[in-house]
Order: sequence, then C-alpha cells, then structure tokens
Amino acid sequence: MAQNAHRGEIAYYNGTVYTADGRCPKAEAFLVRDGRFHAVGGSEDVARCPNRVDLRGRCVIPGLVDSHCHALAGVSQALMRVAQIDAATTPERLGDALRAAFADRAPEDARPLAAMGLDLTRGTFSARDIDSAISDRAVVVLSGDGHALLLNSRAMETLGIDRDTEDCGADSYFERDGGGNPTGLVLEPPAMMRCKSLLDAAADAAADLTEPLGTVLDAYAALGYTTIFEAMSVDDGEASFPEALYRMDAEGRLPLRFSGSFGYHGEDVLPAREAVALLKGLQRRFSSEHVFWQTMKLFADGTVEERTALLYEPYADAPDTRGSEVTKERELAEAARRAAAAGFSVHIHAIGDRAVGNALRTLRGLGKIAGTKTVAHNQLYGAAEVAALSAAGDVFFQTTPHWAVADEYTERALGRERFLRQFPVATMLRGGVTVSFGSDSCLEPATANAFLGMYYAEARGDAERCKECYPPRSEGIGRLDSLRAYTINGARQLGLERETGSITPGKSADFVILDRDVMTCPLEELKETRAVATCFCGRMTAGEA
Repeated sequence: MAQNAHRGEIAYYNGTVYTADGRCPKAEAFLVRDGRFHAVGGSEDVARCPNRVDLRGRCVIPGLVDSHCHALAGVSQALMRVAQIDAATTPERLGDALRAAFADRAPEDARPLAAMGLDLTRGTFSARDIDSAISDRAVVVLSGDGHALLLNSRAMETLGIDRDTEDCGADSYFERDGGGNPTGLVLEPPAMMRCKSLLDAAADAAADLTEPLGTVLDAYAALGYTTIFEAMSVDDGEASFPEALYRMDAEGRLPLRFSGSFGYHGEDVLPAREAVALLKGLQRRFSSEHVFWQTMKLFADGTVEERTALLYEPYADAPDTRGSEVTKERELAEAARRAAAAGFSVHIHAIGDRAVGNALRTLRGLGKIAGTKTVAHNQLYGAAEVAALSAAGDVFFQTTPHWAVADEYTERALGRERFLRQFPVATMLRGGVTVSFGSDSCLEPATANAFLGMYYAEARGDAERCKECYPPRSEGIGRLDSLRAYTINGARQLGLERETGSITPGKSADFVILDRDVMTCPLEELKETRAVATCFCGRMTAGEA
C-alpha cells in the first residue's frame, strides 16, 4: 500500500472488509484518494496517513448495486399521491376502501385519483365496484405487481375506452362482459399504456421533480445502495425524469449512480426502430458522469399473480389459460436485435418457463454484443431452460431473493410439480451463470432491504427456516454468493464492473459500513442488518463513519 499520505487522502482502518474482489477477498483497511480506492490491505499499511477513520472492527462491504428496481415509479406515485389499498380487498369492499383512502382530497381538485396495491385476481373486479363510491371523478387502481389496472366508468369515458376500442392482441387487453363492453379491468403494459394519459393527469404537473427524486434516491442510499438500475425509466418520448437526473448530477446532488432504460411494449405501442431512436436520444442528451442510458427493457410475459406469466402448460387453477405472451417472440427478437446493433444492453422480463425459453432464444440469437444480456426475474424453469442458460455463457440471471418467500397462491396456480422448480439460483451458480440480485421495488421496505434479501437467499436452504420459503432447499445459497450478487455481479450486468462493485484499487470509493458482520452473524440477525454509513465516490451520502 502507498505510504506517502497527503491532503485529499482518507484511511479507513481496523475494520472487517469484505471486498467482493476474488484477488483480495478480505482486508482490514483501505485508502481513499480523490474519490477512489487507492489501496487495500492491512491496518499497519495506512498508519502514516494523517486523515484516518477508525472502523472499530465494524464490517465494510462494497456499495450495493440494485440490478432491477423502479425508483422512478416511486417518485411518480408520490407526485400522484397514490393511495395504498390492502391487497386482500374484495370487489364488495373496494368502494368503501377507496372512499376512505381519498377522504382527504380536496373536492376542487379535479385531477384523477390513483390507488395501488390491489390483488386483481381476488374475484371479478369491474368499474361498478369503484362507481358505487366514486362516480364523479376518474379513478384508476393499479395492481400491486404493476401488470394490471382497474378503471371506473368516468375514467373509461375520459380515455374514450368503449366497445369499439381495440385490444393490443390476445395477451394484453381490456376485459369485456358478455356484450363486448369493457368492464374496466386492463391487463398487461401494452393495453395499460393507453391509460397513461390518465396517470399523467393525476400527477402534480407543476412539481419540481428534483425534490421527490432526491427523497427517493437518498432513501436508497440510506439502505446502502450506490448504484441502481431503473428497469423501464421511460417508455415514450417524455424526458422530464432524464432531464431532472442530468441536472441533479451536474449540481452534485445525486447520492448514487443511476443506470436507466427504455421500456419497449411491442409494435402496436411503438415500433422497435422508434424505441431505439428514443433511447439513443436519451443517451446523447442526458448521459453524465453518474447517469447512464444504455439498456432496452423488453417483456416476454406478465406475472403469476395475474395468471399472465407465460407457461408451457395451463395454470393448475385456470386450465383455460397458459398466460400471456406480452410481446410476441418475433417482435421480442427484432427489438433486441435493433437495440444490440445500436450498442445497447438487452434486459428481458421473463417469469414463466415458456417466457424464459423465449427470452433465452432471443438473447442467444444475438451472438456477441457490445452491451450485456439479461433475463430478469426467472421464476420458473424446466430442465431445457436450465441447460440453455448454463450453455449461453454470457447471459445474466437477475432475480429478487425476497420472492422465494412462501405464499398462499403460487402452488395453487402452478401445481405441485412446477411449484418445486422455481428460482433455481443455486443451480445457476453451480452451472457457472452470473447471478445478480435486485429489489424490483419502488422502495417498499419488504424488498428494498438487501440484507433481508440475503437472509431469504440463505434461509431457503436452512433446515429450520426453509418453510418460510419456496422449496427446494437445494436452491439456498451462502452469504458470499449473495454479497457478490448484490455488488460485483450487479455491476457486471450493468457494464460498470471497472468502476464499481468491489473494493479494488482504482475503482470508485463506493462502500457501506454496517452495524454487524454479515458474513458471520447468526442467520436470524442477518435480516436486521442496517447501514451505518454509505459512501459514494468517496463522499458520505448517508450516515456517518
């Protein structure tokens, strides 16, 4: 390590440092110079540096990388004052729940009302369930998974949705009654995009985006994140968020590195060539030192909750459906090809086994590309998909470990045999696949906490705690693998591994000081871990060292 300390250097010593760098996996001290790790080693090596911070034995890890989140959706929800609805609310109780949720809204405010959290698979919801309580204002209720929404009659009238409105194909549509009239239920993003103007109208158009952006991003920093990938930052030509992020970075106000993406929903919504052109425009106009526009986000299917995850065989509790091919495979392949040819990374949402198969064929068909190739979520696999991903060699397996928590509906939906082959994380690691973890969160505490994610990743394979999680126990993984999934592997997925993801000389000084040793503490304590301080590019963005 360097012995010539000078002004601008800070030495952190007497710590337990897990670097996520295979060449030097553990250290006691490191030296930060001009916002970068200058050296990593033992406490005695930094003794001559006059600016020193005693870590007092505390645990230090690289800054966390959220490989798939929806931070901007959290900002949008704040601007729309989205009310949260209990997921278990029934059609009969929805009107009362909404009336209570919106009781504080001023009558003179004519903006549409928005709520979120409803489980739209619990019964047959329709516009009438909202109309019974609120009929004089447009109301939109989003499902908790973001793959469906419910409109009241005034909202459909405002949007011009009626029996003559065309669906976006068989897999993204407006639910209809026996007479062909829309009921108010809208499934999957292509059709939901036709309701976007209503959601935009619900937001405060005069608001300065940098304030709520700062609040949300500061909250991520407080959880230990120094890099996030926003999966579907933009899905049209609207650029207010990219402009605000660019401005915040220029003013030194970003507490973390932001990697953004463009969401493609199929040719009926926006042709792939136009989507790629818009992403190029974002990259050209709004890239900065810490803001990147380098990924095309695609959708192969929906979710198990909405019975729109795409399966090879019918759902066990809905034998008339195999889910939704939200983007036809040929359109998926064409959009991916255009994005890759332009130098972008390709990131595909795929949850059902058939969707995973479609995504893998699409990505493997691209050959070697300048960006990276990722399948996101990866809930259900068959033997063929396991073999295909292992053989690919350059496709990332991105998922959210919190999702392996047991629930009341998944086995009912999939049946026992498929239930037993979900989220094959350990299998992928054994096959040499790079696994990255993310929150898929709008900052919900249940999934944004990476240490809770690490807990579930390990608890799944623990003899005492495995009942909390989906089987099989063989898919549980160890803490070092989880740490790498939340740090260096996420950085690799984003093409940022030379800049961040490990405590390595030359990289940005992104690190987190924790309140306990996450490699050795009892498993039950792991989920209680808190970030004492978060450092991004050498400056503390949350807490104090």
